[in-house]
Amino acid sequence: MLRYLILLSGILVVLAIVFGCDDRGTGITPVDLGELENWPGVDPSPSHPFTPALTLQLRNPQELLLGSAYWPPEATSVPPTHTLPLLVLLAPENGNRYYYFKAGLGELARELTASGLIQPMVIYCMANDQTFGGFFYSNSDPAGRYDSIFNSDGIPFTSGGRDDLLEYLHSHYPATIELSSKRGIGGIGQGAYGAFRAAIRNPGMFSSISVADGPLDFDGPTGSSGLISLFDDVVTEQETFYALDPDTTLDGDPIPFDFKVHFDSAGAMPVSMMFIGGSFAFSPNDTLVQYQRIIDSILQGEIWRYSMRITVNNRYRIADSLLPGGGDSTTLMTSIVKGDSPSRGLDLHFHLPFDENGALYQPIWDYWMHNNLEDMYEAAGGSPLAGVSMWFATNQNAKWGYYEMTRSWMDYLRGEGYDLEEYRHSSYSDDPITQDEHLFDVLRQMLIFHSNNFGD
Repeated sequence: MLRYLILLSGILVVLAIVFGCDDRGTGITPVDLGELENWPGVDPSPSHPFTPALTLQLRNPQELLLGSAYWPPEATSVPPTHTLPLLVLLAPENGNRYYYFKAGLGELARELTASGLIQPMVIYCMANDQTFGGFFYSNSDPAGRYDSIFNSDGIPFTSGGRDDLLEYLHSHYPATIELSSKRGIGGIGQGAYGAFRAAIRNPGMFSSISVADGPLDFDGPTGSSGLISLFDDVVTEQETFYALDPDTTLDGDPIPFDFKVHFDSAGAMPVSMMFIGGSFAFSPNDTLVQYQRIIDSILQGEIWRYSMRITVNNRYRIADSLLPGGGDSTTLMTSIVKGDSPSRGLDLHFHLPFDENGALYQPIWDYWMHNNLEDMYEAAGGSPLAGVSMWFATNQNAKWGYYEMTRSWMDYLRGEGYDLEEYRHSSYSDDPITQDEHLFDVLRQMLIFHSNNFGD
């Protein structure tokens, strides 16, 4: 019997050492469950290991996909007396598995069900990985292979099928039905992107999608806006942060700011954090890992344990200047994590899609655009979202240009012949969206939309 347990990760070791010295931290805040464990109808920790999809994900040695869930009384009987629809909600950047519950999801679900505005449903809330603010629910080794987690082959895992999210949820919550017409997905921010990505990569898996403003069109309506408009913000964040705590010479003289040398990932720089996470998702480089696999074997009635140390290397060398003959290292960032020596394979490098002046760097930006929803939609061929009902919450005050990116994606879908529902909302004028004060009302509308789509 094999048990996969990552006990040693070169990346984790280096992160622990370097973030304590050169780097100012990743902004990850420990979660206090508080009274969540005692809330009626809330499962605070339905988390599940996915191997190999999360085996090499940064800072996830247990290979766990973290989640929480709401289930109505109809889902608690054994055996279940009802079959219920399933709604999957993806958290935004920096959102943990309790993000939606902190916004009142449990109370909303009970209130709306009791009033008859929604039908009983199981709601699974997936955490966005909080390393560097999130990895866009994308598909690379350091970011996690989310495409394969969402990709269901319809065969139970116990019968040799793929260990995927739907299989896990159906085994964990037997009351959930498996008809795609009774499955929905939604998200906010990066979760909105992840919801559409999951649906495009897996046509027919979901019958409804609900999203609120997010990075849904990377280059925006003009082809030169969207995330591109944030490149300068990263440079400004880095310069401002470094000015607060500059390096100095032995004589105490400040050392001039160098974008590559002093590039940092502190949580005080949210835009920088987003681009670091996105770079590991879309343009990683030299993300080498050492880990240890522990194997138990039964011999003459006794359990013998031995280990194999495995090095995974030579991945994602997009333009590594250390390779023979050199290479393009124009936007290769090597200052976040450094190993003892290049030969040990513990370096953690990635390519930003822009240079130290905030100017777009096309060779790397192309990697990002391959993961843009419009590009993925066209690469899928046909109509991968055919038959899917779509609901959008839009807010003109949304941060980071999410409003324009969302509307651009909506315009594209309308051009492809899709009918969309739009719900316009606003946050407090003195603090647009930053504290997600709009979320309670948006969640209410999302639940009603999915319930209506699920039908009788």
